[in-house]
Amino acid sequence: MKARVLTLALALCLTFAAKAQYPNVTLYNIQYTTVANGNSPYMNQFVNTGGIVTASYGSGYYVQTTRANQWAGVNVYDKTHAPAVGDSITFTGEVIEYYSETEMQTITNYVTVSTGNQALTPPTVVGFDSIQQEKYEGMLVKIKDATCVRYNAPKAWYVFTDSTMTKGKSSLDTVDNINYTYPYSKGKNYSVTGCVHFEYANWIEPRNKLDIDSINVTAVGIANYVNDLADINVYPNPSNGVFTVSVNALANEKNTGITLTDITGRIIYTEQLDINAGTHTLPINAGTLAKGCYFLQLSNAQYSAVKKVIIN
Repeated sequence: MKARVLTLALALCLTFAAKAQYPNVTLYNIQYTTVANGNSPYMNQFVNTGGIVTASYGSGYYVQTTRANQWAGVNVYDKTHAPAVGDSITFTGEVIEYYSETEMQTITNYVTVSTGNQALTPPTVVGFDSIQQEKYEGMLVKIKDATCVRYNAPKAWYVFTDSTMTKGKSSLDTVDNINYTYPYSKGKNYSVTGCVHFEYANWIEPRNKLDIDSINVTAVGIANYVNDLADINVYPNPSNGVFTVSVNALANEKNTGITLTDITGRIIYTEQLDINAGTHTLPINAGTLAKGCYFLQLSNAQYSAVKKVIIN
């Protein structure tokens, strides 16, 4: 990470600031933007937020909203706290744009809500043709069956490509070694998991050896990894806690779980379903919930889809 300077006066001011002074903001709202430069709408503001830790390194950690698959991960620059992967945390911090990456710094009011929540943030399977999109910045992702093209020795990173890249197009996407170094072989295929870190381009940052799979890869590429849980809608949304989930399944989906969680990863509601191909409606009654943002996930052993639910 590049060197940073935090003035003592600012640090002291924030230490004594009450948490109630700042708004409660989800990671989705921190990251989601429609401006071309990718800047957060909360840039240079202090907010209260939280989520599940997906990676931890010397200068900070990545935190992500439960079961989200886009626009809901952020890099936290914090040398004071050292959370473990799977910790559910809440904190106050400043949203910044550090060399075009949305990050958070000056962390206060740090609370560990629970531990061991790794299963709540599975990696999102993506292709290299889309990894440069802003919505994946800070997210835990997985590239399947990608080919190592070359090693950039002066910069100490690897360049990869996969079946989603246009033929003849040179990939800008790289797998870096800030968190973990692995000796990839040119021309060999790998499946790689890691958090998306932006520095001139989006890089995937593996966290340990378990994030690298050079054995159980196939030759079919990303095209086979599609989601049969299509066209999931929640209505009304916002609601008073009583709403309906509409699911259009492209195939029979046995043992599909439906789970409602808050922004800290706490499970509010869960149910196991068998969904047949076609359109189905599932009534949900969570009328006793406090006002706020929640996340509804439908998932099974192969597929996952998440929708944001607003209770007002």
